[in-house]
Amino acid sequence: MSLVARASITALCRRGPDAMLEKLTSDELGDLAENLFAKLCAQAKLICNKAGRDRAGWDFRVDFPLMDTTGEALDHREPRTCLIQLKATAGETGSVRARLSSMERLAKDKGPAAIVVFRMRPDGTELMGYVVHLLGKDLAKVLRRLRIAERDGRTDVNHLWISFDYRKARRFKIDADGLHGALLELCPADMGDYVAEKRHQLDTLGYDEGPGIETEALIYIEDQDHFTRLVSGLAPLKPLRLRSYDRRFGIRVPYKGSLLEGLDEFPIDLPRVGPCRVVIRAGALLPPASFECEAQIPFPVAGGPWLVVRHPALTLLFREDGFTMESVGTFNFEGHDLPTWVQLLRGLTYLSQGDATVEFEFRGTRLPGVQTADGLKGPYLDQLPTLLSFVERFQRALDLAGLPMPSAFALDDIWAAGEMQMSLDMCFNPRSAARFEFDDLGELLSGVEQPALFFNSVTFAERAFTFAVKAQLERRDNGRSFVSTRFDLLDLRPAVADLDDYGALMGEQHQLSILIDPGNIILVDADPD
Repeated sequence: MSLVARASITALCRRGPDAMLEKLTSDELGDLAENLFAKLCAQAKLICNKAGRDRAGWDFRVDFPLMDTTGEALDHREPRTCLIQLKATAGETGSVRARLSSMERLAKDKGPAAIVVFRMRPDGTELMGYVVHLLGKDLAKVLRRLRIAERDGRTDVNHLWISFDYRKARRFKIDADGLHGALLELCPADMGDYVAEKRHQLDTLGYDEGPGIETEALIYIEDQDHFTRLVSGLAPLKPLRLRSYDRRFGIRVPYKGSLLEGLDEFPIDLPRVGPCRVVIRAGALLPPASFECEAQIPFPVAGGPWLVVRHPALTLLFREDGFTMESVGTFNFEGHDLPTWVQLLRGLTYLSQGDATVEFEFRGTRLPGVQTADGLKGPYLDQLPTLLSFVERFQRALDLAGLPMPSAFALDDIWAAGEMQMSLDMCFNPRSAARFEFDDLGELLSGVEQPALFFNSVTFAERAFTFAVKAQLERRDNGRSFVSTRFDLLDLRPAVADLDDYGALMGEQHQLSILIDPGNIILVDADPD
């Protein structure tokens, strides 16, 4: 009996002081928590600054000291600091709530930010501390709640609330060591990396499937052929009206950025199958035209192609009854590099002749060549052989001179390069269409035939070379005038600094006493007759 009585008395004595404490109001709990937080920071040697305004979004700014216990500076990195909103709760729900406006300011700060929760008894006795770190899922929660408010047109976010389950957060014992350890985890040693990661999360959280810009377009379709070209990616989408949205966390709001400003049309990007090759041939003895392409699957429509093969310079459409091919861009103004022009003009020249074959190679399998009996349709058909000859000869001249590939050029550049056309024809065509005519050379040429040296420096597409050819001159029937009948290339090199010295050197090396100075040449159109 006495043992039982003593145990009861002991229990009553332990409970006696607690029974005298009254339940605190929520404001009193808050004041107690703030005083306790400041006290623990002081004991942990942390610098604690209380917010001067209620709308700051945070209650305390906590800085770690820049000096260690010996008084030496720790390093030269940005000091550790964090923003804290403090919550005190005596409830049993396991959650705390805060104004959405405060959470927006807190969450969008560049540095570490958190909600520190002091769980207490109703009389203010501390039980356990929690740190809700506003990064990752908890930062996403704030951003998602803000997106919902934006969707609903709510601008009064100071009247909206958001709740957090602190029981899933990091726990700590409510004393100086416990608070110091919890805040140390919150503030990493390298604040620069932390700031970069937080900025990345602020920009990307909620965009799980890539950029979330969605656009609704009102378009006008002219006819079936226009629709087929649209879904085949051959014609751009030109909307009459656009409405753009930003989808984040699966929630759409009107897009307010500048990404789509100035865009009047949109290309349709078809699903890609993989790389392939298209080869155009015109007999076994001619070099083929080869194109490295990308195969794409168009949207299925009646009468449309089942395969689209793309190259920067041309597009092939394969249908059930055959295929069609068309060039990309406007030739006169569209620039391509020299290798592309060689392959493109070679292929188009072959196709224009009506007996070319087209082979399609995909993943190591080459389909039998399909003959194009109908030939090619379009502009410049008569000029294609001349254009092909120009680019092939220009490429050969660069190879002989050891010059690199030139910058991109267009057909208009070729049309304007009359001197280069003439020079290439002299260099690589013995019976060149270009010719020299001399009305009267007096006694300079005494025989019926006389070799002469012509030399010059020419430039095209920012590439310049110097050449020398032997021109065979023949006397005409009238006995006084001479005309060139043949050219033979003697030398071709990168452009020289002194053209006169070069001409003298070539004349001496090839024993040619008659030199045709390019400065004395007048270019005129050939007699059409």
